[in-house]
Amino acid sequence: MTDFVITDMILPTMNHYMRIFVPLAMKETFRIAFILLLSSIYSKSFAQADSIFAYDLMDPDEIYILPEYLEEVSALSFYEDNQLAMLNDEQGRMYVFDLESRKVVHRVRFHGDGDFEGIERVGDYIYAIKSNGKLYRFNVHMEGVVEEIKTPFDAGNNVEGLGHDPHTDHLLIALKEEGDIKGVDVKGKAIYGFHLPTEQFQKTPRHVIQDRELKRVVGSKFKFKPSAVAVHPTSGEVFVLSYVQRSLLVFSADGKPKHLSKLKSALFPQPEGIAFMPNGDLYISNEVEGEGGTILKFISK
Repeated sequence: MTDFVITDMILPTMNHYMRIFVPLAMKETFRIAFILLLSSIYSKSFAQADSIFAYDLMDPDEIYILPEYLEEVSALSFYEDNQLAMLNDEQGRMYVFDLESRKVVHRVRFHGDGDFEGIERVGDYIYAIKSNGKLYRFNVHMEGVVEEIKTPFDAGNNVEGLGHDPHTDHLLIALKEEGDIKGVDVKGKAIYGFHLPTEQFQKTPRHVIQDRELKRVVGSKFKFKPSAVAVHPTSGEVFVLSYVQRSLLVFSADGKPKHLSKLKSALFPQPEGIAFMPNGDLYISNEVEGEGGTILKFISK
């Protein structure tokens, strides 16, 4: 006599359930198939996603190889036409990489050593943030004058990403670990906002990546830990990288998750930085152990 297990399956409508009987010997096969089905449903439940996603992340339009001293490129930002600003993780230095000459054309030492994980240019100012939450600002025309901005974050949050939303004029701060800050309890990974005109931090996150939602639709083994964040210059969509399990999550301008892409390890060994040019071209940087990091360019299709 064959033993059976009873399993509840979610149909693609996401609001109906079907109880089916599965032979016990087929339980593992069924479990794998079920996870694959959930992954398919997940891309649908995260809204309009795949059919309108504008970038082919399997086929970069350009690959740039960085100098060896930039093997740990930990952050990326638009600097000016055909130029990107970046950090090298353990140093308080900004490097400006020219995409046409494929060379570093400018360097600024604005702080001593430290675990720097985010950089963003907004107007004439460069903002850089450490994993412990310390935020720094300096004017590109006044090198040597650096201001520290107090934040509600600490080492437990493990800040990993810094971006700018030009539509609301907020800096976006992505936390790799705890989303909680004083007085705020977050069940998941959080992205907070710092309103530049008033220099005030929002008390609640602008975006939350819910642990229970990820577990429900792609399984408990899937981990998403933000490593970088950027905002599309025209659509307002928020792009969030995770180097853990190499993935990209996109939020719509109104804060709803709409697309999840897994990233190919051969192209994205350790995705750590993301930035857009004003025309919408997407750039993603990778740390590469033992050699120079890489920057991949993707043109909107």
